[in-house]
Amino acid sequence: MDLVAQMATFVSVVEGKSLSAAARAQRLSLPAVSRQLRALESDLGAHLVVRSTRRLHLTEAGQRWYEHCRRVLREIEAARQDVRGDGRVHGRLVVSASLTFGAAMIVPRLPKLAERHPELTIDLRLEDQLVDLVGEGIDLAVRAGSPPPDSSAFIAHPIFSMCRILVAAPRWLRKHGSVREPRELTEHECLRQVTPAGSAVPWTLRSRTTDAALTLDVRGRLRTNAPSALCDMAIAGAGIAYLPDWVVADGLERGTLRRVLPHWSSPPITAWAVHRAELRGAPRLRAFIAALPKSAAESRGERSS
Repeated sequence: MDLVAQMATFVSVVEGKSLSAAARAQRLSLPAVSRQLRALESDLGAHLVVRSTRRLHLTEAGQRWYEHCRRVLREIEAARQDVRGDGRVHGRLVVSASLTFGAAMIVPRLPKLAERHPELTIDLRLEDQLVDLVGEGIDLAVRAGSPPPDSSAFIAHPIFSMCRILVAAPRWLRKHGSVREPRELTEHECLRQVTPAGSAVPWTLRSRTTDAALTLDVRGRLRTNAPSALCDMAIAGAGIAYLPDWVVADGLERGTLRRVLPHWSSPPITAWAVHRAELRGAPRLRAFIAALPKSAAESRGERSS
């Protein structure tokens, strides 16, 4: 049995925390993963993992073997890229992104990427929840607002910075009047974004002029986890929304939305592209990251071209 394949499977077992997660990541059957693990332990003469009904634990030998595997796999990938040298972009890349961010920032760039690299296959998954890259067989996740994993098993690339701003429809402002101070927001109907778990995204504001900052507990009867839906509701005059600047840019440009408290916005939010460490330097990964927009304005230009 190929030792390199066994190493890759073992890394997936450890990082996915289960044999079934490794099977999905390596695109193997569960019995095949189990056979590889048994063969590996027999060859090494050591138990690498201890399996319980709910969890998988590394032995001391397993931890040492895992660290060796990660180093060897990185060196093999680097050697392949060095020898290949032609920079050919090919293969399959599984990408996960949130529905709103992916539709606005990634989808418009895929046709040119596919045209530029005809041997590259992109499987794009649009989903509004955090994903397990190893357990779900995902090569790259693109997310905004969530901090990257604090683990040497992953590499995070900052794409660009954005901020959340306050907006409302002109007719809402005519009916309810201007908001002069941030704390007045608690007296108005606000459109709330919630996480996939159902908790409300806090409204944290910072003044560009004084650097004062505060977090408000606003009220609102309309809530969703989709920023694009909140933008549509704001345009329809349903209340004040607190949304990423790139989500509302078109509405502001067309006049269907106006800034509320224009000197206040959220602190900067970073959009990240996160991938497994063993994919470092892979041409298909580099090509995809290079195609991502470096600013919200760049992405808007791509959609309008």
